[in-house]
Amino acid sequence: MLPEPPADPSAEPPPPRGLDDLYDIARLAERLGVEHATIRVWLSRKVPWLPQPDGRLNGGAVWRATTLDGIEMRRERGRPGRKPKFVPAASAADVPRTGMIPVVAAAGSSS
Repeated sequence: MLPEPPADPSAEPPPPRGLDDLYDIARLAERLGVEHATIRVWLSRKVPWLPQPDGRLNGGAVWRATTLDGIEMRRERGRPGRKPKFVPAASAADVPRTGMIPVVAAAGSSS
């Protein structure tokens, strides 16, 4: 039996195939550093940066690794789906007053 020739260090490793190419919810949650439930919530809310699963395996969502390329860059931080905080425009009632409020006599009345 002949020994194998040394591997060429400049050669790229072959792309993953089979189950190594698939991400389930647990593996994706680990990759993004979140809880499993967070991924499920994102799926139910259909956040725009998370692609829909490529398929289902044993009833669970799975994605190909190529589908998730660059997901860390597309991910929006914070709580997805949260509405922006409403800030009303300043009105006259909100402007702080300085000094006394002048009293204006009604026209036509004598005091």
